[in-house]
Amino acid sequence: MALPHPRRAAHLAGLITGPVGSRVAGPAWENHRVRSRPGPDTPADQEVPGGSVAGLGTVAVAIVASILPVFLMGSLSVEIRSELGHGETTAGVILASFFGASALVSSGLGRWVDHVGPRAALSIALTGAASVEMLIAVGARTPWTLAVLAAGGGVCNATAQLGANVFIARDLPIRRQGIGFAIKQSAMPGASMVAGLTLPAVALTLGWRWAFAFGGVLTLGALAMVRHKLPSETRRSGADVESARHEDPPPRGALPALAVAAAFATASAITLGGFFVESAIDSGISSSTAGLAFAAGSVISIIVRLTVGAVADRRRGNLLGVVAVMIALGAVMSLLFTWREPWVQFVGVPLAFGAGWAWPGLFNLSVVRAAPGFPGRATGITQTGTYVGGAVGPILFGAIAENASYSSAWVLAAVLGLSASAAVLVGRAILTGRTTLPRTAR
Repeated sequence: MALPHPRRAAHLAGLITGPVGSRVAGPAWENHRVRSRPGPDTPADQEVPGGSVAGLGTVAVAIVASILPVFLMGSLSVEIRSELGHGETTAGVILASFFGASALVSSGLGRWVDHVGPRAALSIALTGAASVEMLIAVGARTPWTLAVLAAGGGVCNATAQLGANVFIARDLPIRRQGIGFAIKQSAMPGASMVAGLTLPAVALTLGWRWAFAFGGVLTLGALAMVRHKLPSETRRSGADVESARHEDPPPRGALPALAVAAAFATASAITLGGFFVESAIDSGISSSTAGLAFAAGSVISIIVRLTVGAVADRRRGNLLGVVAVMIALGAVMSLLFTWREPWVQFVGVPLAFGAGWAWPGLFNLSVVRAAPGFPGRATGITQTGTYVGGAVGPILFGAIAENASYSSAWVLAAVLGLSASAAVLVGRAILTGRTTLPRTAR
């Protein structure tokens, strides 16, 4: 796969430091020299030849397919629990196994994906995801079998997410990376929309197992698109790897701090994807209406993500302050769901989904801007936090919903979101040099 020309790296350095090699006042990462990597003659202000921007649509479809299993488990939870005979806590454990497996492999996979490139990573991920969905459709007879298969899906999802991140960082012009990450992250609420529509269209008519079979077919279609649409790439040479290794990283402690923020933020936001439908049904809304409301919330989240991404391409440097505000707004809005009147659930959908689910693209863009030489490794670190939050959040929410009430569980989601907002600001302060971590914490 083609690597950026020095002029592309110079443009990125302009986004971060001003003129290449200069040291200017501002955020801490602006005081690092960004070394360019060898590559084809593709200036950063021109579109990448060979359909890279078009390839972004293929990547988005691949992400929808890779994460669809966990959203199907969330939106079809009532039907699955009815057949397999488990409660909300066990449902939370099943969802957690997906994200827990992703957390275990994300950091290590980042280096590998940087090496093999996005096409190979996405192909392997989608092959595995399709296999998992088909096995769930025909072989998940106990909650624990479902949890094991969910964990396999989590490994596939982590691989696909990193492959998409590397594609955007390497193959898109700098000025399009904001919208690139917005489209990629919009694929996740896109998956939730598909899952929400699957409830009335497939699960309530043919059964929940057919919904997973449908997902497997979709995933195989995404695999065919990746193999056909994305260009073949060669593995990074030793010189390229060595060049990336010597690029200056973000200040110590920045990526771990942002990983902690991602953990809290995801633990809060994942409750929307995993439990909104069940919570809405508990408030008195029908299953089909709750599924449609879930799909509507996903559409709103997509619109906000795309809008924020387009605006981000016109702004340089640190956008984590905006991320913190969005997470905080989503947390406060989720408190609306503590009021168990059916009509309030509909009022809360656009507000909670629009703010609380729209921050990930901007977050990943900020991480890649801070670590342009090794996007897979950097996002592998921060997405470890994402997956930890995805694993822990459903367990906590499910346990509180089952043993106390959904109102109490939504209060927990709000507290986690506000904690995430504060943690983002800590990470931002480290990057901008306004605070440092003790050496032992680094």
